[in-house]
Amino acid sequence: MGDAVLTMGKAWNVYDGWLEDPRVELYPEPRDIEITFRRVTAPFAAQRASKAVGDCWLLAFAMEINATLVTFDRALYELCRKQGHTAVIPA
Repeated sequence: MGDAVLTMGKAWNVYDGWLEDPRVELYPEPRDIEITFRRVTAPFAAQRASKAVGDCWLLAFAMEINATLVTFDRALYELCRKQGHTAVIPA
């Protein structure tokens, strides 16, 4: 992200703004997310833990709450497609 990376303080300010936005909803961790997380990470079982862990967690969460995953990350988008889940890259 280069120069667009925020400081921690500014990132918290953005987060606080989301909390105040009525269009934003935060969801608790789904009860059965571990089952889905294990299934989503299975293709990576022989690889070292990497960025794929975070991507798989986001995908498992989206799957559990039946949400479309919105991302600018092409690798995450492709992972969603391979796992049969809906993902969108904003234009």
